[in-house]
Amino acid sequence: MSKMKCLGKRIIPAVLIVLLTAASSVCAFGASGRVAVAIPSFPVTLNELKFDDSDFAQYPLLSYRDITYFPMTYYQSGLLNLHTSWTAEGGLVITKGNPATPKEFFYETPAAGRNGKTQTATILNSKVTVNGKLIDNGAEPYPLLLFRNITYFPLTWRFAVEEFAWDYAFDNEAGLRIRADNFFYTRNSNYYPNDPWHNIDNETYYVKGDLCIYINTEFVRLLGPVGQNLHIIKNGVETRPDGFFAYDYEPQPDGSAAYSKKNAPLFTVDGNFIRTTRYTDPDAKNPRPCRVNIETGGVLAE
Repeated sequence: MSKMKCLGKRIIPAVLIVLLTAASSVCAFGASGRVAVAIPSFPVTLNELKFDDSDFAQYPLLSYRDITYFPMTYYQSGLLNLHTSWTAEGGLVITKGNPATPKEFFYETPAAGRNGKTQTATILNSKVTVNGKLIDNGAEPYPLLLFRNITYFPLTWRFAVEEFAWDYAFDNEAGLRIRADNFFYTRNSNYYPNDPWHNIDNETYYVKGDLCIYINTEFVRLLGPVGQNLHIIKNGVETRPDGFFAYDYEPQPDGSAAYSKKNAPLFTVDGNFIRTTRYTDPDAKNPRPCRVNIETGGVLAE
């Protein structure tokens, strides 16, 4: 898993449906509803989080009839500002979420073994409702699929853009990138699995149009927290104010220093400002509430 970076612009070329092809077209196996699907090899970025290990993904993207399919898992759909629920009577219900409401994100557990490039899925025959509209899967030109008990949606313009309000782009180098206005946070992440001395415990993201704000609580053992950890990217220009932002410092009963993991969003958004905590001296470890101007990156004490 690689370090995240925010995209500067949103790109929605009309030819994406042609570009999102994988290895080959496949066809259905008779009346059973079973179909052969492929696992694409290109990298995937969902709201600036990179998913580039499809070989071991429990719920990888799929390709069917030259269209890329997206897995509607609870966390991955929430990452892209969708709310999902399921009941035996109502089936799967998908609605657009509130992009200003923070959502918790976890990475899915990897698959038990390496994925083969060709897999078998089935044509979904259960009830699905999207934004209040019942899907007639038998009439869909690219039907919804079921793979490992997860519903997969085709990344057609109708679903991705009109129903889900996603922006998406594809090129041979960066692969598939999907972006949606959203506010979400991760926790207990680690982007340096081969470096036990260096880790990131939490990241919080706010994505809106050409604006992306994120804070990462990053640590290097023996050196402590990493500063300038607030990133404001607006129209492709990044600002990183001085200081140590959103670290939770808690003195221990014996008087020793300790940083606790914060299992919650690291900031809130208030109009043109974000509100969080900041300290400037890594030895003092005395965080104070602050406001940060989204336009300028300037920091104001509360």
